[in-house]
Amino acid sequence: MKKFAGIFALLLLLMPLGGCAPQDSRSSTFYMMDTLITVTLYTRNAEQAEAVFDECRAILTELDSLWARQNAASEIYRLNMSSTGADDLDARTVALLQTALQISEATDGAFDITVAPLVELWNTCGEENRLPTTEEMTVLLASVGSEKLALSETSLLKNDPNTKIDLGGIGKGAAISALIDHLENTDIQGGLVSFGSNVAVFGKKPNGEDFHIALRDPKDADASVGVLRLTGGEVLSVSGDYERYVTINGARYHHILDPSTGYPSDSGLASVAVVTSDGAVADALSTALFVMGQARAMEFYHSNVYDFEAIFIGSDGMVTVTDGLTNSFSQ
Repeated sequence: MKKFAGIFALLLLLMPLGGCAPQDSRSSTFYMMDTLITVTLYTRNAEQAEAVFDECRAILTELDSLWARQNAASEIYRLNMSSTGADDLDARTVALLQTALQISEATDGAFDITVAPLVELWNTCGEENRLPTTEEMTVLLASVGSEKLALSETSLLKNDPNTKIDLGGIGKGAAISALIDHLENTDIQGGLVSFGSNVAVFGKKPNGEDFHIALRDPKDADASVGVLRLTGGEVLSVSGDYERYVTINGARYHHILDPSTGYPSDSGLASVAVVTSDGAVADALSTALFVMGQARAMEFYHSNVYDFEAIFIGSDGMVTVTDGLTNSFSQ
């Protein structure tokens, strides 16, 4: 049995492909934000690399202290424990909340940070080996919906005391972009940051090549469905039905919940990968497109509300790539 939040799927969604001699790169792996994080820097200077690794850890520690739903000292915890909301929020929290609410509106609620009560319910049901009751679901759905939130420059108010938020579907993307922004201002010529389901790159490898990422086959942890070329400044985020889940009466229920029903999304997709320049947007859209299903997701893609590209893997194994990735993705 696995909780939706707090346990990282050890089988990585993404597998960075090598291409440079080991002495050209240095890596550090650590656990934070409920995820195993690896930072790879292309430098021969060990002292320089260690200093940058420490800076990356410090950045993530600070962001986690703001956004972790289960951290009693975080702003999100304070928001959730209050019946009305919270003020004096950090500017980074306000910016992330604004992005989340904009994406929720643009996707007609396919992405929604107010699903926290539903996440908690499914975790409880996993621990108790039972499905949610109709009554439980009805009660909790009444408190779900971004329209219940009002954001200002320094505060977030809620009109339902039972509304709670979870930034798990967008916070890691925002954090990975924060790291890339910092790394681009160092003397490191290039590197890669992996949060498992989120990968971002900056600069180039010492040999001048771009980065290549193998996308995991949803049905086979040891296989990939293809290789994607990423260039500096791009972020890749993947949402799949195999990453986190609970097991109830022998059946698996994945963690990507449809905010309109409260149940794991049944959209006919096994995985969605999104590529764009903004980590928060990539993270949230990979979830939203998964919930939408491929037909609605392609309509959204062609609406040009956001500038992104995507790879869809259907439950039947069919792979569909948007136009902007046809020269970057190979099967």
